[in-house]
Amino acid sequence: MNIQVRHDNHIEGGARLIEYVNQRLTQEFDRQHDRITHFEVHFSDENSAKHGDHEKKCMIEARAGGLKPIAVTCKNDTIEQAFDGAIEKLHHALEHQIARNSGSKHNDLKHQEVELD
Repeated sequence: MNIQVRHDNHIEGGARLIEYVNQRLTQEFDRQHDRITHFEVHFSDENSAKHGDHEKKCMIEARAGGLKPIAVTCKNDTIEQAFDGAIEKLHHALEHQIARNSGSKHNDLKHQEVELD
């Protein structure tokens, strides 16, 4: 599983952030490790120097064998909260896509993406 971490120049990134993201994604998506081939995670600060609510943004794109790439976004007050929200959304999106491709009924077919404010 390949994991790329990117961030804009308003986010402090480094080895600690990369290690944290790698550990969390590996742990969270352990069940799908044989399907998911690539993650791309991008952190940004929407308001840069200004302070406000929900200014940190996390976008995660996952590529899984046999599926179209799936991308989710979450905005929140901190990088960690935005990352957690994006992980939660990605779990739902992957489950939905896998169920859809396998032709089985999925209990969450009425699930809608909701931006966490």
